[in-house]
Amino acid sequence: MTTTEQKPYANTREEAPFRFLGIPTLLRSTAEGTKGAFGLVEHWEMPPGFASPYHTHHREDESFYVLEGIIGFVCGGKWVKAGPGAFVYGPREIPHGFRVVGDSPARMLLMCTPGGFEHFVLDQATPITEPPSPPDMARLVTLAGKYGIDIHGPLPDPPEGFDQGNSQDLRALNRRWIEAFNDRDWATERAARGENFRAYLSGMTEPMEHAAWSGFLLGFTTAFPDAHISIDSCIAEGDSVATRWTLRGIHSGVFQGIAPTGRAVQFSGIEFNRVSGGRFVEHWSMFDNMALLRQIGAMPE
Repeated sequence: MTTTEQKPYANTREEAPFRFLGIPTLLRSTAEGTKGAFGLVEHWEMPPGFASPYHTHHREDESFYVLEGIIGFVCGGKWVKAGPGAFVYGPREIPHGFRVVGDSPARMLLMCTPGGFEHFVLDQATPITEPPSPPDMARLVTLAGKYGIDIHGPLPDPPEGFDQGNSQDLRALNRRWIEAFNDRDWATERAARGENFRAYLSGMTEPMEHAAWSGFLLGFTTAFPDAHISIDSCIAEGDSVATRWTLRGIHSGVFQGIAPTGRAVQFSGIEFNRVSGGRFVEHWSMFDNMALLRQIGAMPE
């Protein structure tokens, strides 16, 4: 009979990081280094609004230790809020998940016992040098089944007011959403939207759901690749935040069938957003369509 010698195992930030679900991630330990006892994962920059799917492990228990920020955890349908120094336990066979709430990014250690879950993480990894992007959900669900994990879909809604911030938090949430547009950070932009999100825009007779809204943003930024929104004023009250903004850009791509003109555009708008569960659920936007069309020569002055 032979035995495997147990050796100390060290892991540092110098080892290669990667993205998991778009989030910067590092393996702190693996089953191979702990004789199968556990795997330890660090997520060191989860933006506000980032959420895991609601899921159930059948092979391991999941434990979370919050290092920075505020995270809402749901386990078996019950929500708790955890800050730095908090430990949260997600047992196998009970659905659970988490969402970053509040105004700041979060950093967290995630340990699964026994080890093995970290290989699921690695199978979903993308290079840290690539910009964050939404996960391929079909592939995620298929891989999860291979590792004994059920993906149930989005997290259940928290109780009313659970992670509702104050007026400063809502202004910061709105600012991050606009900054995500300016940075073309579509993962962060999507994370700011609740599951029942609807967008109501000037000139459109029907509201847009997630897919239509994402398509609208992609189409607009294709036509105006350097489009940048500046916030002129922002106020918040209760569960709502209103912003007056100015957009500037160059018409460098096809816009509503109009060939690129190379002309500079500048127009203003006002948006009203309602927040529930720390994410936007209604977006109402009115902007100067006529000014935009005049500036690209589609209408007379």
